[in-house]
Amino acid sequence: MAKKRKKKKSPASDSQTPKKARRMIWLYVALGLLAILIVGPIVVLSLYVDDWSRDLTTNHAETRKSDPNPLLQPLVVPGDRDKATALVTDAIVKLEDWSIESITTEGKRTIVNATRTTKLLKFTDDIRVYLNDAEDGVQITVTSQSRVGKGDLGQNPRNIAELMSKVRERLKP
Repeated sequence: MAKKRKKKKSPASDSQTPKKARRMIWLYVALGLLAILIVGPIVVLSLYVDDWSRDLTTNHAETRKSDPNPLLQPLVVPGDRDKATALVTDAIVKLEDWSIESITTEGKRTIVNATRTTKLLKFTDDIRVYLNDAEDGVQITVTSQSRVGKGDLGQNPRNIAELMSKVRERLKP
């Protein structure tokens, strides 16, 4: 009967095992970080996008009477157009990253052109505020348009809501 010989482990193979284990640990750490880099932005994006069917394909927004969000509906303020214009311009000046580009008057309408620039990538959105004479004061309507891209990820409706919120805040006594 032949005896089976036991293979002797060489000292080199013993030292290889911990190195392989360390390599595997580093591989898992690298894969984990890669997963975080890929999944992280998707999770953050999902927190900002309100309406996936709109926000990925549309790069403009406007106030509408039928909008369920009251901040995205036209607003009628008491007084004349000069007071309403002052109210809107004061609100824009108080908003961070916003600036007034021009104010024009055309008959019974005043148009305030403003811009909002994002902090990180410096994207600029154009905001137009229309102040129209109404029976019971001045009606304020707003449009917001991204200069770049096919979708705004909901930023234009947020621009309008931010402005209208600030205007409403300034109306309170």
